[in-house]
Amino acid sequence: MTSRTWLAAILGLAVLAFAAGCGQPKEPPKPTTFEFEHHTRQKGLPEEAITSLVSFGGKIWAGSKNGLFCYDSVNWQIHQRKNTNVLGSDIIEDLKVFDNVLWIATDNGACRYDGNNWASVYTGGRARSVIGRGSELAVATAYGVVYSNGGETKTLGREGAGLVMDEVNQVMFDHKGQLWAGTRAGIGKLASDIFQNFTGPAKSVMGSSLIDVPASPANCQLPGNNIKVLMPFGEKMAIGTTSGLSLTDLMSGYTNYLSEHREWAQVGGQIVEQTVSGNSPLPGNVINALARSDGNEMLFVGTDKGLAILHGNEWLKLKEVVPGFPSIAITGVAWHNGDLWVATGEGIYQIKKLSALFAKPAPAAN
Repeated sequence: MTSRTWLAAILGLAVLAFAAGCGQPKEPPKPTTFEFEHHTRQKGLPEEAITSLVSFGGKIWAGSKNGLFCYDSVNWQIHQRKNTNVLGSDIIEDLKVFDNVLWIATDNGACRYDGNNWASVYTGGRARSVIGRGSELAVATAYGVVYSNGGETKTLGREGAGLVMDEVNQVMFDHKGQLWAGTRAGIGKLASDIFQNFTGPAKSVMGSSLIDVPASPANCQLPGNNIKVLMPFGEKMAIGTTSGLSLTDLMSGYTNYLSEHREWAQVGGQIVEQTVSGNSPLPGNVINALARSDGNEMLFVGTDKGLAILHGNEWLKLKEVVPGFPSIAITGVAWHNGDLWVATGEGIYQIKKLSALFAKPAPAAN
């Protein structure tokens, strides 16, 4: 056989091998996975039952029913009434970061910390939430919003200010600086000391009948009216309710996410509960906590049944991305230096280097 014939035979075999390889099914690429660390008492966490969580001043801050703790990557520092006088109570109701200030709501008052100085801002009883912006200050209470704007402090509630309900769970400023109040019966947006109210459609039992309660205004599509948490997310507000999550500005559309849940329905003259399928992988409909990555690439959602992560328009498959992460009630979430910190009643979980999901590759060297 000549050398030319040998060469043709070798080339033919190579083509056949290549064709056979192209016909083989390709294994899908394995998803990127991330490790997590569980911070407990054994690792120095002062209290495992955490009520809220934020990142501020290069540290993680955790609220509990036994004080406020901050973590500098090495040690936990404890703030309680005995060593931090402005704390009206050791029971921390809520933590927020806004206007480069840490805002702390407690069972007996509210205070602020700017990284250097502490100051009391409210001493009138239980504060469910507190927020400040410039000269404005708002405190969520059981009898309305305690509000001031550089002058006299006033209580803005149902009487006088038209708020849909006096029991306020959350206060927050949107990206335009307008104050929102989340109540147990809807949302109020404040303008000139008067609230414009928004309530989504609901159902009410009247005798043996189930009555549809229309939304107000008619285009309001809040999935639930018992508001648990508010957080600016781009030009919209992320709204956590006891009946799902909504991304909206309350004016130009709603993007709602629901998990499988139970709803009341009237069947054959009787009021019964029916299972309704959800439209997202949310593990639970009760939204307890929200956080976002620095550039809004990801939205972190803590529910009564576990964690969910929205990356752009896609929900991460958490069991694949963070293998072994528990499905338990989440009480706080915080984004800190590329890691996601998740608070529960059983300690704090730190999902490490999650920013790798959207980190831009380094430019190629010339």
